[in-house]
Amino acid sequence: MAIAIIDPGHGGTSEVGGSSPNNAKGPNGLLEKDIALDLARRVCSALKGAAVDARLTRDTDRNLGLKARADITRQAGADAFISIHLNGYNGLAQGTETWHHSAASSDSKTLATLVQAAVRKATGLRDRGVRVNAFSVLRPDYHAANTAACLVEVSFMDVALEEARLRSNDYKDNIAAALAGAIKGWLVADGRMGTVERIAVALDERETVAQDGFEASQVEAMAQDSYQATCAEAVAPDLSQVRRRDDVVAAEPIAHDDAARTSQRRAERPVVEADSGDASLPITFLADPGERKATSAAGVENLDGMLRGWRKELLSPPGSDTALPEIIIGRDESLDAVFLALLARRREAVGIIRTEGVDYNGHRGKWCGTGFLVAPNILLTNHHVLNSPAAAQAAQVAFDYELSAHALASGRKSDPARGVSYRLRPDRLFVTSPLVGGLDFSFVWIDDVKLADGALIRMERVAFAVQPNERAFVIHHPGGRPKRVSLDDADIITARPDGAVIHYTSDTEPGSSGAPVFDRCGRLIALHHASRQNSAGIRTFDGLMPHYVNEGIKVAAIALELEARQAREANAMIDMVLGEVYGSDTLTGFFGAAGRQIKAGRPAAERVIELYNATSQDIDLGFWNLGWFADRYDEKVDEVATMVVDLGLDVWALTESSPAATAALAETIERKFGLQLQYLHAEPNATGAARSAAVLWNPATVDAERLRWPDQIDALFDLTGDDIGTGARRGVHPGKIFGRHPALFRFLGHNGGGIDFNLVPLHLDAAGIGGNRRRMATQILARAIDETIQRDGAERDWVLGGAFDAALSSGEIEALIKAGLTPLSAQDEAGGALSYLKHPGSHIEHVFLSPNMSRLHGPSGFFVLAKEKSQVDYLTRFSDHRPVMLRLSARSAKAAPEQRVAPDRALAEMIDEILARAER
Repeated sequence: MAIAIIDPGHGGTSEVGGSSPNNAKGPNGLLEKDIALDLARRVCSALKGAAVDARLTRDTDRNLGLKARADITRQAGADAFISIHLNGYNGLAQGTETWHHSAASSDSKTLATLVQAAVRKATGLRDRGVRVNAFSVLRPDYHAANTAACLVEVSFMDVALEEARLRSNDYKDNIAAALAGAIKGWLVADGRMGTVERIAVALDERETVAQDGFEASQVEAMAQDSYQATCAEAVAPDLSQVRRRDDVVAAEPIAHDDAARTSQRRAERPVVEADSGDASLPITFLADPGERKATSAAGVENLDGMLRGWRKELLSPPGSDTALPEIIIGRDESLDAVFLALLARRREAVGIIRTEGVDYNGHRGKWCGTGFLVAPNILLTNHHVLNSPAAAQAAQVAFDYELSAHALASGRKSDPARGVSYRLRPDRLFVTSPLVGGLDFSFVWIDDVKLADGALIRMERVAFAVQPNERAFVIHHPGGRPKRVSLDDADIITARPDGAVIHYTSDTEPGSSGAPVFDRCGRLIALHHASRQNSAGIRTFDGLMPHYVNEGIKVAAIALELEARQAREANAMIDMVLGEVYGSDTLTGFFGAAGRQIKAGRPAAERVIELYNATSQDIDLGFWNLGWFADRYDEKVDEVATMVVDLGLDVWALTESSPAATAALAETIERKFGLQLQYLHAEPNATGAARSAAVLWNPATVDAERLRWPDQIDALFDLTGDDIGTGARRGVHPGKIFGRHPALFRFLGHNGGGIDFNLVPLHLDAAGIGGNRRRMATQILARAIDETIQRDGAERDWVLGGAFDAALSSGEIEALIKAGLTPLSAQDEAGGALSYLKHPGSHIEHVFLSPNMSRLHGPSGFFVLAKEKSQVDYLTRFSDHRPVMLRLSARSAKAAPEQRVAPDRALAEMIDEILARAER
């Protein structure tokens, strides 16, 4: 039986034999030694039943020392030794890397290569390659002569997002399964298992062999084939001579390379972590519509000798040509059948653009490109295709320039007629961003185009929709020819969530510029615009390094750039385009770039990255009545969790939620998305299904604590309608004034943004509260805030919101106005409302509201509605209770004070009397 030693790095509380107790640490306290042990245990569990004797060097929090770990392997005569670690670099780097010793055997190098590819696939992070070092724990003379040894650094856990993912059991199970698969695949491929063991590995249960009636020789061949895919995916060229670079990954610059050479991909020996190099080569984006150029087929040199030869030697069943049950070769490239129908509809919105005049280089001539409809009257293409209103005015667009199904089936591929042509109207809409220093896009008005239902290619901003190892399918007019689609060899090989571009290997040519790029779900993810030389040494899924890669601008980046421009220009045309952008970018939140300011003069790609990372400038929060969710939360929690993560708010105030529902929501978010949110209930001892308020927040962006109201205030929150009025007016509005006891929370933004506010989630039974009771509730809240300010002396803003049908008005909180607070109120017609009270020393300059809100009063210009958001259907698809959302945007400017209105003196005197009685 093969023996594998799994070594959880570090441990204990002190250094032992050169091994430190802990190296990396997450920003929220997660320790490398604990995650390494957790992962190691999971790897051993995943290897059970696989004819592998998997053993741990430690199963508790203790430190063994480096040589002692290797001694365990030597004494066991182990076949494989894998040490598991996590990395750290001040939160500035990310990626997966695997190490072998500088004097390692070829077995160790091969195992390291398999482990690196498998774990990187599981993490989806940057490939930092297989590296070389004289780590003591990997010294060959410390191990048995036939032991293959490597050390894997799974990821950099000092990055907040990765630390959150490492708290997810699903994520850790995926990493462990990848490690176990690499170990098993290597053991089988290297002949470390006998026939019976290989059968057990392939089928897990030996009884299955007899039940299925396979002969032993067939099953052994199946055992080989079952791991062929695993090993083939993991195999990469020898990376032993890779130089180390631990600095921050540079932002991807806009491409300046020759798109005509995209298809000439050569497989070269990768140089991982290479510098980005010079990206200033001349561009050949545009195709001359009168010239038809021959194209060469994409090829890869020396593929068998470099990669597949290893597979043939070690993985092919010897001397067997027996037909066996089908297997997946490499990775699963198949797609859902309905994808064909989706792409067929989407293709109707893609057209060829032909124009003439002065191009983006200042040269006069004719050229063509590709464009597509993102709205009934809005066409999207590249700036270098339509670089000016004059070029757009001269353009004609045809959407049916493609072979017919009959022509294709019959083999007659003569060019079809160009079909119906449409004119563009740049006078009605023309929004562009330049190639150099911009994002190379142009939106232009087009007269109505007749399309089938579902043919429009809608824009949706989803930061994490684009992942490395995904696919990039392009519908385009390469070389000005009839419409084509690139489906094969279409890997996405780089896709930073906070970057502006993605890189892929899909085939394009001049004339493809401006084409839509789709993922395997048929969603638009990018605008194709260029190719670039692969000077950074980026590799494909199979470990090959193409000489060139294609580049697309992410839809989310385009939306972010438009929002930033809108803040500067207040352009109605930009409003029109943004109104057609759907969804929410998790990284920037529901409000995107609203209110965020960055340094001027930077290229657009850098501006996008800076906008993504400008989180310290604002805090996003929302109020949501979850009464419809609390009763049967187990049936709805997946969809609600997806919406909470998608909207990307920092703080949620949930009213009418139950402790069980809130806990299930937080657990689901962590399990599905690896994001660990924290929560507190309004009533600290609340349990089970009892409804109350709760707050849910992201600890990576804000800190939170529950505060106590002044002691005398609690008596006011217990008042009923019988306490209102005297004589005949007494008891007109029976029932408690506050349906739920108001809780007080404090939130403080990270990174020195200066955002510090108190939050009060409210539920006032809005439907029947009555005017007197509402005024009474307002006066009680005003008194509660005033007493708290006098007690704490804190200069904080206040946010009150939730389910109540009228926000606090300035006239009802005169006492607070006298204290210098500025009241601002808004409400949603469906029953949600909020009031924001700004302190004179506040850092907040603007408050952005979700589009379902109506501003009631406050200083002019202080509340800004996010009117450009096409989100009404998005917010109402769950229930009638829509989230009420706002962004607090920090600046130094002060808003003008609101005109003061006289308060209800009778109610104020009544509260004084109640407090006096309570004191007596």
